[in-house]
Amino acid sequence: MENFNESYYNDPFEENKRPGFLTFLCVLTFIGSGSALLSNLVTPIFLPFIVEMLRNTPSMFTNFIEIYEQMLEIPVWQYYFLAFFCATSILGAIYMLKMKKIGFHFYVISQLAQIGIGQFLMGGPFKSNFLGLFFTALFIGLYAIYYKKFTGLDTENE
Repeated sequence: MENFNESYYNDPFEENKRPGFLTFLCVLTFIGSGSALLSNLVTPIFLPFIVEMLRNTPSMFTNFIEIYEQMLEIPVWQYYFLAFFCATSILGAIYMLKMKKIGFHFYVISQLAQIGIGQFLMGGPFKSNFLGLFFTALFIGLYAIYYKKFTGLDTENE
């Protein structure tokens, strides 16, 4: 058996090894943005049926009816526009899983666009989503911690 000295062994993948917490963040992004993508694709289709069903139920659902009626007033293209940015957010997470800086940029732009669409374009029940703002800032901050480990936008890291 050969005498193997580990100090001479260099693992070529060790430098860009993906941290476990980054993987966890990306999985949470897949879950959150994936469910938002599905919701924004399906909501314009089923919302009229839901509102009609709630109108025919007892009065305990009046708060829901008001919210859903406000959502009915939102043009369908805005839901699909929001769905596009949810998909872009997922794409950003895929690139960050591959340790690419461009993924961080996709993610940040898509999250800011979703906030802008929800706050300014859609209004209604989307107008005061402080919890969404908090989690967006939190995730951008947590992803930013790993930004220096990502490769891609400059020639020094490739």
